[in-house]
Amino acid sequence: MENLTSPNRPDLISTVEITEDIELGLVPSWSYSTLKTYEACAYRTYISKVKRVQEDFGPAAERGTRIHDEAERFVRHELGDEVPESLRKFSHKFLELKTLFAEAKVETEGEWGFTLLWEPTGWISPDTWARIKLDALVHESETSARVIDYKTGKQMGNEIAHSQQALIYAIGTFFMYPDLEILNTEMWYLDHGTTMEQTYTRDEAMVFMPKLHERAVAMTTATKFPPNPSNYNCRWCSFGKGPEPHCEWAQL
Repeated sequence: MENLTSPNRPDLISTVEITEDIELGLVPSWSYSTLKTYEACAYRTYISKVKRVQEDFGPAAERGTRIHDEAERFVRHELGDEVPESLRKFSHKFLELKTLFAEAKVETEGEWGFTLLWEPTGWISPDTWARIKLDALVHESETSARVIDYKTGKQMGNEIAHSQQALIYAIGTFFMYPDLEILNTEMWYLDHGTTMEQTYTRDEAMVFMPKLHERAVAMTTATKFPPNPSNYNCRWCSFGKGPEPHCEWAQL
């Protein structure tokens, strides 16, 4: 097996300064969702990850979790042959995934952990620094693959955020599979029957890796978590709502 810590790793570029010699802060690991939340309002991250207050994401999130579970079980041949109603607008695509899964060409619900050096590790391990969870990964060849993410809810207005998410998935996949040369990311909007796709070569994706690494280091070394109240941020945060709110800065 190739030594992924060698200076000749094909998934690193020479301009990236990656070191374990940093002191992690109160939130020592990150994912796409936690990084997005932290950069919007660090105090929301503090309440959730440091004070460990469970956030109420509401019925839309519960629905999304249920549909994701249906999609995974269908692809894994655990729900019979009929495509669930929630997936019908992508029937042919899910039937294709189901066939490819039977051929051992599809991974579902991949839970990938990475160290500070971007080396693969466990999802929950002492050295886990980054977490990336994929809905489906299709192996087309040793050098080509597809990353698929199922989306419930609207597409319009989320294009930029979802493009950033897809890019993070691409970077993580290239780290996980050093022989990959090209990757297609696909967002499947299950409620609308539409997709958003982007193709990356390894070099194209890794151009964005230094900035991502820098952002993630900033979050995982943070010792202060200032609030950033706004109508938009507070609208989607449950910590300022209810009879006993956890955030005194909430704009209701």
